[in-house]
Formats: sequence, structure tokens, C-alpha cells
Amino acid sequence: MNETLLEVDDLRTYFFTDEGVVRAVDGVSFSVRAGETLAVVGESGSGKSVTSLSILRLIPSPPGRIVHGSIRFKGRDLLALSNHEMRRIRGREISMIFQEPMTSLNPVYTCGDQIMEALILHEQLDRRAARERAIEMLKLVGIPSPGERVDEYPHQMSGGMRQRVMIAMALACHPSILIADEPTTALDVTIQAQILELLKRLQSELGMAVILITHDLGVVAETADRVVVMYGGQVVESCDVNDAFRRTRHPYTAGLLRSLPRLGSRKALRVIPGTVPDPAHFPLGCRFEPRCPVAIPRCGDPPPLERVEDGHLARCWRAREIASGSLDPAPAEEAPRG
Repeated sequence: MNETLLEVDDLRTYFFTDEGVVRAVDGVSFSVRAGETLAVVGESGSGKSVTSLSILRLIPSPPGRIVHGSIRFKGRDLLALSNHEMRRIRGREISMIFQEPMTSLNPVYTCGDQIMEALILHEQLDRRAARERAIEMLKLVGIPSPGERVDEYPHQMSGGMRQRVMIAMALACHPSILIADEPTTALDVTIQAQILELLKRLQSELGMAVILITHDLGVVAETADRVVVMYGGQVVESCDVNDAFRRTRHPYTAGLLRSLPRLGSRKALRVIPGTVPDPAHFPLGCRFEPRCPVAIPRCGDPPPLERVEDGHLARCWRAREIASGSLDPAPAEEAPRG
């Protein structure tokens, strides 16, 4: 069995604002094994991106702060490291592809310079050797004429090419873990497929683990080994990717799956009623209860994240009924509650 590279345990990241305490991440736990792809899924506002930024300790402070939990990478607690020690891990051991490459790339530096920066800092290469490696990385991610593109600025490239530059930057030092935060957002379908195929190929070649943050379950089905579903700053389900699609144990995951368009279907798309709760004012009980079609009075108490079956965790009082087949987690008539 592959070794566990990363263990996140009871992570809580809060933002202290004038309007109150925003509990963006509120007790999240999961692990990542070497060579696997873990998908973190959920609607916007569920806490996915804040979780990823917390792993790299990139939460803006103030107002944000990691108030509890541990993040262990290769046995070391990242929350106990100094800023200097974290800078040696970012980009070298754990890299991240951010959502929007045009705002993540510096417009006043060439793409090559931005790739070279990590190589000079972490690998202690001189500028000539770093430039040669940057050209190699641009070639690796499929950018044509890399010897010329290395001297171009981000605005001279298309959205898909900028995303490839971001991937080249993230992989330049051959990290153990790559965090990909919505890596195909704002790209057309053809480019999305190319980027995902590129990530799969590079993962296989470099042997790294990938944390893929997305709201697109189609992407999850194509790329992930395991799935963590987040809602309201918490993990509500964690399982093998096949279980997520065939044997989900949580009404929220079932709702996400049933909202997917079906090829050839002319029926109206189904939606999950209501909206994601305000993280400054979460419901006292189950955070999905106001939107849940199978909620019961007991849902007024917060459910724990429990093992329903081997390797399958769910945060739902009715998970065992769903597992037994006696309860449909997403019945046809769905209406908001509360």
C-alpha cells in the first residue's frame, strides 16, 4: 500500500470579521497517499479552496487564522513550522495551481522568469541552468516553441497556455503533492480535456499525489481515486470514487449526482433547493438539513462523521438507512425544508 504523505486532522480555519466569526473550514479531516488523486468536491462556499490554502499556510491574516487541528506532511506538522521552513516546502514539496492563471501570474515578468524563480530558490540553479529547465518544463506541458515562449509575458498567451504555464511552475521542482484548485475553470471544454489529460500524464511520469479541488463531478469520474465531499466547511462524505457514483451514503452527494445532465435526456435538470449556508451563521444541527429532502427531527442535532462501511465515511443520521437500500437519499420530489 502507498505511504500516507499528508494527514489533515480536525482542521479549523476561521475569519474574524466585523460581522462575526466566519467558520470557513470547521473540523476537516482527510489523508492523501503517494501517487493517488484525491478529489475535494462541493459547491462554491463549501470550504474547498480555504482548505487548500490552509495546507500551504497561505490564509490572509488578518482576518483569517487556523485556530485548531494539525496538518502532517511526511510526519511533520506544517502548523508547527516557522515561516522560513514553510517557504522551503511551498513549491518544492507541495505545489499549487490556482484557479485563475491571469491573476496568479505576475504580468510584469516573463513566463520563463516566473518558472525560473522557483528553480533558483529551491534547486539553487544559476540563471542559465534555470532557463534551460524552464524551457524543458514548457515543452513537458505541451507549449509549442518553448524556446520562444519562455520570453513571453502572460498577456501574450491564451487562457489554456497560461494554465499550462501555471502547471509548469507548479511542477518545476517535482513536488510530492500537487494541489490543483479548479484547474479548468473558465476554459472551454476542449482545453479542459487537454489540461486534465496533461495532469494525468504528468502525475504518472512524476509519481506525485494530486489533490483536485472541483465542483465538476464529471472531472472527478475521469481522474480521481478517492473523493472527499465538503459542505458547510465540513467533510460530509469520504469514499472510493466508484462508491461515490454508485453507492453514495449522503443526501448532498446524491443531490449533486442527480443534478448532472444526462446524455440524450430531455428532462429539466434537477437542482438542490436552497443555497449554501452563511458560514458566519451555520444551522445548529446538520448543516444540510434546511435543504435535505429526507431530513427528520433528529437532524436538529449535529451528526458526526462516521464509518458506514469499510472505507466509506458519511456525516448523516440516516446514512445506514441509505446504505441498506431502505431510503432513497434524493427522492424525485425535493423541496426545501425549514
